[in-house]
Amino acid sequence: MSTFDKEYFFILQPDDERLPYLEPDMDTAAKWYSSEVLPEGEKPLIFFDGFSEEKKENNIIPISPPPDVLFDAYDLLVCSRIADKLRTFEIPNLAIQPAIFIDQKDEWHENYWFLTFTEEFDCWDREASAYDPEPIDTEPPLYSIYTYALNESLLQKTPLSKRRLFKMGWSLDPYIVAHKSIVSLFCVKGVDIVPISDYGVSYP
Repeated sequence: MSTFDKEYFFILQPDDERLPYLEPDMDTAAKWYSSEVLPEGEKPLIFFDGFSEEKKENNIIPISPPPDVLFDAYDLLVCSRIADKLRTFEIPNLAIQPAIFIDQKDEWHENYWFLTFTEEFDCWDREASAYDPEPIDTEPPLYSIYTYALNESLLQKTPLSKRRLFKMGWSLDPYIVAHKSIVSLFCVKGVDIVPISDYGVSYP
């Protein structure tokens, strides 16, 4: 185990059917919004709950108001309060892009921002992590990882300012990872904060 394993946390969506299952509208879906920065002045990304009709049919009442953090698969929409704080850290490879969430009642929530990582950070230790040694044939190759240990030597030589928040690289599950110095921003309703040292052992 790396000495860094307890300093870093995965930002995960809990298994709660009251949370929205985000889907982009047609205009948003046509953009590479999760990996590229939108041109300045571009209209906000728009998302809605793709399971809203099923929830109505099953009398599932969504969390209201929507949580400060919403999940689009492995990516995050965060409220303005969190976005403003993240901007002060000047996190490398992170673009904070305007977004809107349309809830089950067709109410528009315009105080969201989408976190786009233009690069991922491959920092998991191949010797100490448990993973399938046969990667998916992609570029870069992606691995199914069962338990994580972080690459201590790589993190030691990387300044904290460049590894405070990042998306895990070379993984089939490219979760967003937060350092202990910033993780409290994400300690809100609708989010599971999981130490990397616990992932695959006690969670999920």
